[in-house]
Amino acid sequence: MKHLLIAINLLVLVVSTPAIAGQGEYDDCILEHLKDAKLDDATRLIKQACYENYKDTSFTSDKMRSYNNCLLEHLVGVESISAVMEIKTACSRKHE
Repeated sequence: MKHLLIAINLLVLVVSTPAIAGQGEYDDCILEHLKDAKLDDATRLIKQACYENYKDTSFTSDKMRSYNNCLLEHLVGVESISAVMEIKTACSRKHE
């Protein structure tokens, strides 16, 4: 029983470590890119890009990371929903 508890504790530590390790980078990304966000749609995409690039990196491919970086670079300060959608589409085509 003691060995089972040790194994469970190690598993919890291993599973939670990536989330903790990326927390600072995620927070920096949010602070840098959301400060000038104007629209909820842009905010949602920026938050998702920060999350995938820095907090939950286990399933983020290099292409997805490049796509997210494109969004982070171009969505800040956009004031038109149409522009948000065009930027999202352009980033998607550019980083397929």
